[in-house]
Amino acid sequence: MKKVLKIAIGALYALFIVAIVVVGAAVALSVFGKQGTYQLFVVESGSMKPNIEIGSVLLVRPTSQVRKVASPLPSPTFNKGDVVTYLSGDNPVTHRVVGVEGSGGQFSYQTKGDANRTPDQAKVAEKQILGKVILTAPYVGHAVSFAKTQLGYIFLIVIPITLIIYSEILAIIGETKKILARRRSAVV
Repeated sequence: MKKVLKIAIGALYALFIVAIVVVGAAVALSVFGKQGTYQLFVVESGSMKPNIEIGSVLLVRPTSQVRKVASPLPSPTFNKGDVVTYLSGDNPVTHRVVGVEGSGGQFSYQTKGDANRTPDQAKVAEKQILGKVILTAPYVGHAVSFAKTQLGYIFLIVIPITLIIYSEILAIIGETKKILARRRSAVV
Protein backbone atom coordinates (compact mmCIF):
# COMPACT_ATOMS: atom_id res chain seq x y z
CA MET A 1 0.00 0.00 0.00
CA LYS A 2 2.84 2.39 0.87
CA LYS A 3 4.51 1.66 -2.46
CA VAL A 4 1.31 2.48 -4.41
CA LEU A 5 0.91 5.72 -2.46
CA LYS A 6 4.53 6.66 -3.14
CA ILE A 7 4.07 6.00 -6.89
CA ALA A 8 0.84 8.03 -6.93
CA ILE A 9 2.50 10.96 -5.17
CA GLY A 10 5.44 10.77 -7.59
CA ALA A 11 3.06 10.78 -10.57
CA LEU A 12 1.15 13.77 -9.20
CA TYR A 13 4.43 15.58 -8.58
CA ALA A 14 5.53 14.90 -12.18
CA LEU A 15 2.16 16.12 -13.53
CA PHE A 16 2.44 19.24 -11.41
CA ILE A 17 5.92 19.97 -12.78
CA VAL A 18 4.73 19.39 -16.37
CA ALA A 19 1.74 21.72 -15.82
CA ILE A 20 4.02 24.44 -14.43
CA VAL A 21 6.40 24.08 -17.39
CA VAL A 22 3.50 24.25 -19.89
CA VAL A 23 1.97 27.34 -18.26
CA GLY A 24 5.43 28.93 -17.99
CA ALA A 25 6.12 28.29 -21.68
CA ALA A 26 2.71 29.65 -22.63
CA VAL A 27 3.30 32.81 -20.61
CA ALA A 28 6.77 33.24 -22.12
CA LEU A 29 5.49 32.78 -25.68
CA SER A 30 2.56 35.12 -25.14
CA VAL A 31 4.70 37.82 -23.53
CA PHE A 32 7.97 37.53 -25.47
CA GLY A 33 6.70 36.27 -28.85
CA LYS A 34 7.51 38.53 -31.76
CA GLN A 35 6.39 38.85 -35.35
CA GLY A 36 7.73 36.15 -37.63
CA THR A 37 7.73 33.47 -34.92
CA TYR A 38 5.07 31.15 -33.56
CA GLN A 39 3.02 33.09 -31.04
CA LEU A 40 0.41 32.40 -28.39
CA PHE A 41 -2.55 34.69 -27.85
CA VAL A 42 -5.22 34.63 -25.16
CA VAL A 43 -8.75 35.26 -26.43
CA GLU A 44 -10.26 38.19 -24.57
CA SER A 45 -13.54 38.76 -26.42
CA GLY A 46 -16.44 36.63 -27.60
CA SER A 47 -16.33 37.63 -31.27
CA MET A 48 -15.34 34.10 -32.34
CA LYS A 49 -17.87 32.21 -30.19
CA PRO A 50 -18.91 29.38 -30.22
CA ASN A 51 -15.86 28.06 -32.09
CA ILE A 52 -13.29 29.87 -29.95
CA GLU A 53 -14.30 30.67 -26.37
CA ILE A 54 -13.09 33.53 -24.19
CA GLY A 55 -10.03 32.34 -22.25
CA SER A 56 -8.78 30.04 -25.02
CA VAL A 57 -5.14 30.08 -26.03
CA LEU A 58 -4.39 30.27 -29.75
CA LEU A 59 -1.18 29.03 -31.34
CA VAL A 60 -0.52 31.13 -34.44
CA ARG A 61 1.79 30.02 -37.26
CA PRO A 62 3.58 33.06 -38.71
CA THR A 63 2.56 34.26 -42.16
CA SER A 64 6.04 33.53 -43.50
CA GLN A 65 5.56 29.82 -42.72
CA VAL A 66 2.03 29.38 -44.05
CA ARG A 67 2.20 27.14 -47.11
CA LYS A 68 1.08 28.66 -50.36
CA VAL A 69 -0.18 26.68 -53.33
CA ALA A 70 2.49 26.42 -56.03
CA SER A 71 1.27 28.53 -58.91
CA PRO A 72 2.86 30.56 -61.71
CA LEU A 73 0.44 33.37 -60.82
CA PRO A 74 0.49 35.26 -57.51
CA SER A 75 -1.94 33.66 -55.09
CA PRO A 76 -3.18 34.71 -51.67
CA THR A 77 -1.52 33.22 -48.61
CA PHE A 78 -4.83 32.78 -46.79
CA ASN A 79 -8.10 31.35 -48.05
CA LYS A 80 -11.74 31.86 -47.25
CA GLY A 81 -12.46 30.03 -43.99
CA ASP A 82 -8.97 30.40 -42.48
CA VAL A 83 -8.82 31.86 -38.98
CA VAL A 84 -6.11 34.52 -38.86
CA THR A 85 -4.66 36.87 -36.27
CA TYR A 86 -3.84 40.37 -37.45
CA LEU A 87 -2.92 43.71 -35.97
CA SER A 88 -5.59 46.38 -35.79
CA GLY A 89 -3.49 49.30 -34.61
CA ASP A 90 -1.47 47.76 -31.78
CA ASN A 91 -4.13 45.20 -30.84
CA PRO A 92 -4.14 41.63 -32.13
CA VAL A 93 -7.51 40.51 -33.53
CA THR A 94 -8.44 36.94 -34.44
CA HIS A 95 -11.20 36.54 -37.02
CA ARG A 96 -12.16 34.29 -39.91
CA VAL A 97 -11.38 35.19 -43.53
CA VAL A 98 -14.69 35.55 -45.39
CA GLY A 99 -13.38 37.10 -48.57
CA VAL A 100 -10.17 37.58 -50.54
CA GLU A 101 -9.50 40.43 -52.95
CA GLY A 102 -6.43 41.46 -54.85
CA SER A 103 -4.34 41.47 -57.94
CA GLY A 104 -0.70 41.74 -58.92
CA GLY A 105 0.44 39.94 -55.79
CA GLN A 106 -1.21 42.43 -53.41
CA PHE A 107 -4.05 40.78 -51.48
CA SER A 108 -6.45 42.02 -48.85
CA TYR A 109 -8.84 40.01 -46.77
CA GLN A 110 -12.35 40.61 -45.52
CA THR A 111 -12.62 39.19 -42.00
CA LYS A 112 -15.48 38.53 -39.62
CA GLY A 113 -15.85 37.23 -36.11
CA ASP A 114 -18.00 34.08 -36.06
CA ALA A 115 -20.34 35.68 -33.50
CA ASN A 116 -20.61 38.96 -35.40
CA ARG A 117 -23.50 39.58 -37.79
CA THR A 118 -21.51 41.65 -40.27
CA PRO A 119 -17.93 41.52 -41.59
CA ASP A 120 -15.32 43.87 -40.17
CA GLN A 121 -15.50 47.33 -41.71
CA ALA A 122 -11.87 47.56 -42.79
CA LYS A 123 -10.19 45.07 -45.07
CA VAL A 124 -6.97 43.56 -43.74
CA ALA A 125 -3.79 43.84 -45.81
CA GLU A 126 -1.62 40.72 -45.95
CA LYS A 127 1.23 42.60 -44.24
CA GLN A 128 -1.03 43.21 -41.18
CA ILE A 129 -1.61 39.49 -40.64
CA LEU A 130 0.58 37.90 -37.98
CA GLY A 131 -0.39 34.37 -38.98
CA LYS A 132 -2.89 31.56 -39.16
CA VAL A 133 -4.41 29.94 -36.08
CA ILE A 134 -3.33 26.28 -36.04
CA LEU A 135 -4.29 25.20 -32.52
CA THR A 136 -6.86 26.28 -29.95
CA ALA A 137 -6.68 25.26 -26.28
CA PRO A 138 -9.93 26.17 -24.51
CA TYR A 139 -9.76 27.70 -21.00
CA VAL A 140 -5.93 27.50 -20.78
CA GLY A 141 -5.82 31.25 -21.29
CA HIS A 142 -7.38 31.84 -17.88
CA ALA A 143 -4.27 30.30 -16.25
CA VAL A 144 -1.97 32.25 -18.61
CA SER A 145 -3.77 35.54 -17.86
CA PHE A 146 -3.65 34.77 -14.13
CA ALA A 147 0.06 33.93 -14.36
CA LYS A 148 0.72 37.38 -15.84
CA THR A 149 -0.59 39.05 -12.65
CA GLN A 150 1.54 39.57 -9.54
CA LEU A 151 -0.57 37.13 -7.51
CA GLY A 152 -0.46 34.59 -10.35
CA TYR A 153 3.32 34.90 -10.56
CA ILE A 154 3.57 34.15 -6.85
CA PHE A 155 1.20 31.16 -6.95
CA LEU A 156 2.32 29.64 -10.25
CA ILE A 157 6.03 30.44 -10.26
CA VAL A 158 7.43 31.40 -6.85
CA ILE A 159 5.59 28.88 -4.66
CA PRO A 160 6.17 25.85 -6.96
CA ILE A 161 9.87 26.71 -7.34
CA THR A 162 10.16 27.08 -3.56
CA LEU A 163 8.49 23.69 -3.04
CA ILE A 164 10.78 22.04 -5.58
CA ILE A 165 13.88 23.55 -3.96
CA TYR A 166 12.62 22.50 -0.51
CA SER A 167 12.02 18.90 -1.64
CA GLU A 168 15.48 18.77 -3.22
CA ILE A 169 17.08 20.10 -0.02
CA LEU A 170 15.27 17.40 1.97
CA ALA A 171 16.52 14.76 -0.48
CA ILE A 172 20.11 16.05 -0.15
CA ILE A 173 19.87 16.06 3.66
CA GLY A 174 18.50 12.50 3.60
CA GLU A 175 21.32 11.28 1.34
CA THR A 176 23.93 13.09 3.46
CA LYS A 177 22.61 11.38 6.62
CA LYS A 178 22.82 7.97 4.90
CA ILE A 179 26.42 8.61 3.81
CA LEU A 180 27.43 9.77 7.29
CA ALA A 181 25.72 6.76 8.91
CA ARG A 182 27.61 4.38 6.55
CA ARG A 183 30.91 6.08 7.37
CA ARG A 184 30.26 5.80 11.12
CA SER A 185 29.36 2.11 10.83
CA ALA A 186 32.49 1.46 8.71
CA VAL A 187 34.73 3.17 11.32
CA VAL A 188 33.36 1.13 14.25
